[in-house]
Amino acid sequence: MKTGFEFIQRIQEDAEFRRQVNACSEGEERLAFLKKEGYDFSPFIEILNNLSSGKQSSVELGPRGESASPRQGASGFIGRIRQIFRATKAPRLDR
Repeated sequence: MKTGFEFIQRIQEDAEFRRQVNACSEGEERLAFLKKEGYDFSPFIEILNNLSSGKQSSVELGPRGESASPRQGASGFIGRIRQIFRATKAPRLDR
């Protein structure tokens, strides 16, 4: 599997790949296309779903005594990631 860094690099450098990703009108279609291209974001999506549903991770993410919930500003990031991968009409990635 290719890494997230490789995905970002390819999106920035490969106009045809970026066009193909943007042509996917729904998040699930986009995820299927990316998986076919070697990018599997399924584990990441599962983590986002757990964070947004309020479930606590079995792994501690912060210092002892602190919640594993997102910090201030993280919810905007999670919302943006969710919008990219799960939106009915996926946003364009060429911004």
